[in-house]
Amino acid sequence: MLKTLTVSELSNYISAIFEAEELLQNIKVYGEVSGVSYVRGNLYFTLKDEGAMIPCIMFGVNPGVIKEGDQILATGGMKYYGKGGKLNFYVVSAVPYGSGILYKKFLELKDKLEKEGLFNIKSKNEMPKNIKSIGVITSATGAVLHDIQTVSHRRNPCLNIYVYPAKVQGVGAEQTIIKGLEYFDKSDKVDVIIIARGGGSIEDLQPFNTESLARKIAEIKKPVVSAVGHETDFTICDFVSSIRAATPSEGAELVSNNIYEGLEKINNNLSKLQYLTYHFIDSKQESLDTKISKLNLTIEQQLKDVKYKYNQKILTFYNLKDKLFVKNENNLEIYKNKLALLNPKDVLNRGWVRLSKNNKLITSIKNIKEKDSVLIELKDGAINATVDNIITEGSKNEF
Repeated sequence: MLKTLTVSELSNYISAIFEAEELLQNIKVYGEVSGVSYVRGNLYFTLKDEGAMIPCIMFGVNPGVIKEGDQILATGGMKYYGKGGKLNFYVVSAVPYGSGILYKKFLELKDKLEKEGLFNIKSKNEMPKNIKSIGVITSATGAVLHDIQTVSHRRNPCLNIYVYPAKVQGVGAEQTIIKGLEYFDKSDKVDVIIIARGGGSIEDLQPFNTESLARKIAEIKKPVVSAVGHETDFTICDFVSSIRAATPSEGAELVSNNIYEGLEKINNNLSKLQYLTYHFIDSKQESLDTKISKLNLTIEQQLKDVKYKYNQKILTFYNLKDKLFVKNENNLEIYKNKLALLNPKDVLNRGWVRLSKNNKLITSIKNIKEKDSVLIELKDGAINATVDNIITEGSKNEF
């Protein structure tokens, strides 16, 4: 009958086998370092060669002691971690042992292509200002495509995203990525191309460090964004592309215009325009009020001046009138006195008489002869008389 074990029992049994095996304890292993990470004082990495790899843990070391691509001789032993279900090589000490083969090839290819000018920024395609659609070359499954779609549509819901499913790791990955580039370069649907992967070790990123992919990217007419790996990972694909994004999410941000930022800028500009308009109106209103106030003061002053001049002229008129009246009154009195002097009755009052004949005034003896009947007027009456004798001037007065 088969023995039935719990998971813990099986895990403990496996762990005991590795701890009891002396050939797996206190051994030295030679390999290339990749996938380095540092967490709370512990160093996690992979030790590999061309045929295999094994996860390693090293406790209580400082960051930077072991770096990506180092070739080391590690001393330690194999242990099985039951709770995590993982077999790890626990490193006690490590010393340099040459340089990593893959990393060395990476540096050689980088130097070669850089000398040829494939990394020259001037030769790369410029990013369009108004990107309406993007082509994404990545795995059809996984978080990378979801992150790109989420970030892009959050920033611009109208952005069209076309996906070319490609292998991004292992045998044949390089060829599918190249086919994706050729497909989108011929398509009129996309404005820019993103090559994306979620990071990994130098072995995982090997398809992105090939010469054929680098030259294909350089041939592409459309801008290419390399969104391969995390912030600390660099590939040949990064150097030859139009733009390098540290992560796929950052790549999505680079190619998607944030319409909400544009709307916010428009709203801010409208607010500024409204403020400037109100400020302009207020300033003009204030200026107009000031001008109206000055105009009113000017009109009021002019009215006062006109009223003053009018009153002055009225006063002058009345003064002239009074003077004229007094003058005329004086003249009238003079004329009255003159008329009074010329009044026959007044003459009669002084003892003179008025002599007439047939209602005609007699002013000369030439107008009268003897025996004529004449009328003698005195101040209190008149006398009818007959001329007896005419005495001329110079004759002896015989009265």
